[in-house]
Amino acid sequence: MRISSPWLLWRLPAVGAVAAAALFAAGFWYALKGSTGEPLGEPPPPPITPQPIASSSGRRILLVLGDSLARGTGDESGRGFAGEVHDALARKGPVDLVNLAVNGAESEDVLRLVQSANVRSLAASAAWILLSAGGNDLSHAVPRAGSPVEALAEVGDARRRFLSNLREILAALRGANPASPIFVIGLYDPFADAQAGARAGAAVILSWRSAAEETALAYPNVTVVPTFDLFFQRPDRLAPDHFHPNRKGYAEIAQRIEQLLAQ
Repeated sequence: MRISSPWLLWRLPAVGAVAAAALFAAGFWYALKGSTGEPLGEPPPPPITPQPIASSSGRRILLVLGDSLARGTGDESGRGFAGEVHDALARKGPVDLVNLAVNGAESEDVLRLVQSANVRSLAASAAWILLSAGGNDLSHAVPRAGSPVEALAEVGDARRRFLSNLREILAALRGANPASPIFVIGLYDPFADAQAGARAGAAVILSWRSAAEETALAYPNVTVVPTFDLFFQRPDRLAPDHFHPNRKGYAEIAQRIEQLLAQ
């Protein structure tokens, strides 16, 4: 049977797009599974909602919300980027750091926290808000899949949930506090130095970051902090778990936030 040129012109790009999507899913799946084919660690226990801490009267509040990245997991000193940013702000006057981040929290957990009356009240009086969410939505979705094809579907569903939750989180924070700057920490790729197939996962992470940036544009004074370049092929900035930043990595994130604060 003879196949016409127009048929090929229409069909080949579609086939290529499907193949590319499958490659990205496969690369990311293998990266998160690790070289032995097992998940990189067990899923964390359900996060516990922390109780907010009231600030001293007359002092500015730096409010930190989110996941283990916001908590500073992997930093040998335990300070994370929040501690570094707090110190930079404190050089210009008294600042109270209130960090309500929880290890293992997904965006849905952060949303529930932000919707609580105590946190809305705290957000209303915050001078700055730092938010990290989405990394666990992505990393938890992939190990649930049994194959790269299933991973592609899981990651797509997780992305839609994340963006929906991010919109609600930003809307709630802006409803409580219309003016103070909100900084959303962008995603990075801790697997860029892994096997060649895993590098395809970088395209997935970049697509999540771009979608978060587009979402943030709908809200005033919300900035997504780019971090992808800080960790791309920089294993020296990762903790021993090869997932979270180490002291040096968190210092780089803090410096990036401080640069944006100065603008």
